[in-house]
Amino acid sequence: MRSFLLAVSVLCVTIVVSWLSTRGGVSYINLDNFLREPLRFSMLLVMPALVAAGCLMAATLPRVITVNLAVGICLIGLLDTGARLLAPKAPAVRGEPEALGGSAFYLPDPTLGYVMAPGTVARHRRTIGGTQIYDVIYRTDDRGRRDTPAGAGPLRTSFVLWFGDSNVFGEGVSQTETLPYYTSESAPDYRSYNYGVSGYGPSNVLALARRGGFRGEVTEREGYAVVFLIPAHVARVVGSSTVSTGWGRHFPYYVEGPRGEVLRAGDFVHGRPFLTLGYSLWARSGLAEYLGVDLPIRYTEDDYRLTAKVLKEASRLLAQQLDLRGFVVILSQAYNDAQRRVIEGVREALAEEGVPYLDYTGLFDTGDVRYRLAELDFHNSAAANRVIAEWLVADLLHAR
Repeated sequence: MRSFLLAVSVLCVTIVVSWLSTRGGVSYINLDNFLREPLRFSMLLVMPALVAAGCLMAATLPRVITVNLAVGICLIGLLDTGARLLAPKAPAVRGEPEALGGSAFYLPDPTLGYVMAPGTVARHRRTIGGTQIYDVIYRTDDRGRRDTPAGAGPLRTSFVLWFGDSNVFGEGVSQTETLPYYTSESAPDYRSYNYGVSGYGPSNVLALARRGGFRGEVTEREGYAVVFLIPAHVARVVGSSTVSTGWGRHFPYYVEGPRGEVLRAGDFVHGRPFLTLGYSLWARSGLAEYLGVDLPIRYTEDDYRLTAKVLKEASRLLAQQLDLRGFVVILSQAYNDAQRRVIEGVREALAEEGVPYLDYTGLFDTGDVRYRLAELDFHNSAAANRVIAEWLVADLLHAR
C-alpha cells in the first residue's frame, strides 16, 4: 500500500509539473489564471497537488495522525457547509454605472488597476433589497476625472486636488453635490479637481503621483492636495481578503523597503500570488460569509505605518510637480468602535510620519441617516459633503 500511495503521489506531481511547463512555470499560479480557466486550474493543478500531498502523508506519517487529519478535514468541510446554509442573507445590492453610448465606464489600467473612461456620461441606478436608493448621472472630463462645475464667481487662481474613493467621486449624488463642488462653492478663489474613483485607496493616490503629469492637468499655479481617508482604506493598502480577491486585485501592492522606503511589488495578484489565492479560498468559504470576517483580522503597527508612508510619499511627489501650499488627509466615517480603532491607528501613524491630517470623525452624528445615502448605504450624502467641505475651507483654505 505504501508503494502504491507513493506511486500515485509521483504521478500527481508529474501532472502538475507537466501542466505548469505548458503555462510558463510557477508564475502561472495566481488568481487571474484561476478565474480565467477555473476548471483546468482545479483539475490539472489544485486537485493533483492535493491528492499528491494526501498520498504522501498517508505513506509517510503514522496511521493515527493520517486518520486524525482526514477527520479534521471532513469536519472543517461540514462546518463550512453548515455555515453557508446558516449565513444570514444580506439584502442584494444591484446596479453599477452604465456608460451611455459607450462600451464601459471603468477601463483596465496597468498602473492603477482601473480608471474611469474619459469624456463619458453614465447613469447609475442602485437598489438595495429591491428598493431604489438613487438614480444619478455622472460625467467625466477628457482626463477621466468626474467633472466639477466651476459655477459663477471671480477668476479662480488656486486649486484643490481631491483624492479618494467613491465618497470623493460622489457616488449617488449629482455633479453639484460632491465634496469638490462644495469646496469650490465655499472658496470662490479655488478650483476643485476631482481625482476620486470608486474603490480607490491611498495606494492609488501614490500611483497617480508616481505617474505624474499633474502640471499639464491643472491650470492654476498653486494650491492644496486633499486625501479623504476612511477606515476601509487600510485594507486597500495591505490588500485584505475582500479587496485583493475582488475589485482591487490589480491595485498597486506596496511594501516597505529595508531603508523604510515605499517600494512597489506589482499588484496583489502577481506580487504575492499564493497569499492572494489563499485569501480567495477564504473569501469564497461559508465561514467567511457567516462570520463576515475580512483577513487579516487585525491590522498591525506595520500596516498603519505603511499606510502613512504611502501618503507621505504621495505628498512628496505631488510637491515636486506642483506648487503646493499644503497636503492634508481628512479622517472620516468611523461608524463603530472597530472603525474608530482603525482611525486611531492611522492617526498615530500619520503623526509619526509627519503627515498633516484633519480628524473629522466627530464632525456630525454618524447615526443620523441624513448624512449617508440610505440606511444601508454609508456613502456620504450631499448634506455630509457640504458640512465636510465647509469645515475644510474654514480649517485649511481660510485658516481659523
